[in-house]
Amino acid sequence: MAAIEIFKNESFGEVRVAGTSEEPLFCLADICRVLDLHVGMTKQRLDQRGVSLIDTPTRNQYGTEVVQQLVYINEKNLYKVIMRSDKPQAEPFQDWVCGEVLPSIRKTGSYNLVKAELPDFTNPAEAARAWAEQYELKMLAQAEAEENKRQVAILTHTNKTYTATEIAKEAGLQSASQLNKILKEKGIQYKINGTWVPYQKYATLGWFDIKQEVADNGHIIYHRRITGDGRKGILNVLLGRAAV
Repeated sequence: MAAIEIFKNESFGEVRVAGTSEEPLFCLADICRVLDLHVGMTKQRLDQRGVSLIDTPTRNQYGTEVVQQLVYINEKNLYKVIMRSDKPQAEPFQDWVCGEVLPSIRKTGSYNLVKAELPDFTNPAEAARAWAEQYELKMLAQAEAEENKRQVAILTHTNKTYTATEIAKEAGLQSASQLNKILKEKGIQYKINGTWVPYQKYATLGWFDIKQEVADNGHIIYHRRITGDGRKGILNVLLGRAAV
């Protein structure tokens, strides 16, 4: 049975982690509990190459310790799960994982943050050297935490795509139809064969991700989603902060 480590946080409770310091694996049930997501439905949307079943000690309804196979996910899938949640605790949970748990695991192999405290050595030179080494480890951990947060932010706002309904809701509009009408009036898109498509300028800017699907009857179906750049651009247009 793989070694399971339990990380505790006052706000999020317990999160079980397995794997190695290089490839940590997070218990999907614990992540979904924090983010209020359905475990089975969330698992189906993940990259199955980063999903593992690991024997984990648990307690049954009678309080007896038993071993169950639980689903664990890799770091890449962890970010996907966090990005799918619209709960207010998603961002602080992400900050905790990226800012404390991951850097500590990678530097020390467990969840023990490095503290730059002066060791109790009788030799002043040795004490100073040990303090400097600990301080450097702490700075490296903090730098890695910032980089992790930056990468997650890039993934969240760049790689994620949105529906017109999601953008309309964020902009305070009543429906996707209202948003599409405004985008038409602003000269951003037009309708052809029942599908909204962007004018060349906005197609070049990469505001929309349009994919084609051939139906059983041979007809071509277009699926349109709004990219991260498109979301930002459309919200700016709606707020009057960008020229059309």
